[in-house]
Amino acid sequence: MKRRLTFFVTIMLIITFLAPTIFAVPASAAYNSEIDFEAEVVYMENLDQNSVIFNKNSTKRVPMASLTKITTAMIVLDKCKDLDEEVVASESAIAALRGTNSSTAGTKAGEVLTVRELLNLLLVRSANETALILAEYVAGDIPTFVQMMNDFAESLGCKDTHYVNPHGLDAEGHYSTAEDLAIIIKYALQNDTFREIVGTAEYTMPATNKRKETKYLNTNNLLLSNSKYYYEPCKGIKTGSTTNAGYCLASYATKNGYTYLCIIMNAPNKPLTEESTVNVNYAFRETKIAYEWVFSNIKLKTVVSTTDIIDVVDVALAKKTDHIRLVPANDVSALMPANLDTTQLEIKTVPGSVPSNLKAPIKAGTVIGQAEIKYAGDTIETVDLVAGEDVDRSLFAYMKYGIKNFFKSKFMRFVYAGIAAFILLVIILRYYNKNIRKKKYKVVKGGKRPVRTATSYNKKYSRSTKFDDKKNR
Repeated sequence: MKRRLTFFVTIMLIITFLAPTIFAVPASAAYNSEIDFEAEVVYMENLDQNSVIFNKNSTKRVPMASLTKITTAMIVLDKCKDLDEEVVASESAIAALRGTNSSTAGTKAGEVLTVRELLNLLLVRSANETALILAEYVAGDIPTFVQMMNDFAESLGCKDTHYVNPHGLDAEGHYSTAEDLAIIIKYALQNDTFREIVGTAEYTMPATNKRKETKYLNTNNLLLSNSKYYYEPCKGIKTGSTTNAGYCLASYATKNGYTYLCIIMNAPNKPLTEESTVNVNYAFRETKIAYEWVFSNIKLKTVVSTTDIIDVVDVALAKKTDHIRLVPANDVSALMPANLDTTQLEIKTVPGSVPSNLKAPIKAGTVIGQAEIKYAGDTIETVDLVAGEDVDRSLFAYMKYGIKNFFKSKFMRFVYAGIAAFILLVIILRYYNKNIRKKKYKVVKGGKRPVRTATSYNKKYSRSTKFDDKKNR
């Protein structure tokens, strides 16, 4: 029993020390409640800080109507080197829209216009036939151009956008999201020609071979000084409306050093009150309301500075201290209410970002973790946390730590395993040798005491010699 227990303990020791080696397995908006939007989709972003102010269904796939033309225009601007090159309007482009009762500029088959003129009609007048004319000019046919549109959106990182046509009329599978459109618009605003065209309140079309000089007002009423929706800080961009898409408006505005992008989709066109009989375009109305609110109520403020102590964490092997203070790597400014209530501002270390086994030495300024800055429960910024001071290492603590870890190292595990294996080998050999000795002799019972019979003699002896203890005393 004792030998079995020793054997079992030895096996467990080996497993304990070898197992570790053998079995080791290598931003949402904070201000949505400020305005009660009736539009299905609302998205407002500050283009200076990339901070979202309003966000209502911004990732929902919805029809985009003529906001489609923003992508159409950008492909033309990216592909065409000479915007003054002449293009002849095809009969197929004109015929495709007959009976649709959609927005056009009255372009006729065979009419000669420049690429620049067509772009103005596309973005200012929102003329659908010009989208088809430009698509045929750039790609040769409409399906090829539509594929270019989808490739373009994908290349920018849009994941919820799909085009079926270049003008935006309702079609199965033609959709986008406010967030995807924001990506496309931010790309488009880098183009000087695009910004110039979409900011044009009135475009004068030169005479062509089919028409006299013609003036077109921008469909974006926020640009028109005689409109009740006029908003001077607004600089563009594009309207849209269809039965399925409702009323849409993508725009941007600049005031007091701040620039905001606003996208509203599927807004109603209805009277403000039950008593009124005059319809109101809620895309225009709610866009203007959103701009007025944000420019009046949101300011850029410093919310944390490098002198703020965000957290204090333990440090091992340190000399004269056992902790270190964590401070922001840099000052952080964020768009906040002008009358900021600091009780709604929360700055906390991101769980898991700070190592649980920090060890000295640590130099001041070393990045240790991250902190989230939240307002009204929403994260508005994330900042790196760095060591606020130098922490020197204790030589005595380091030596103690080194010795302790030496005996826990892989090398020592192999040493322990070797010792255990040696003990096991000794036990096995002893057990084996004892069994060999037992085989040499066979114990039988005879008389009062066991009689031992020799079994190692030569085979010529047919009978065993018996030894009687009594006779040989």
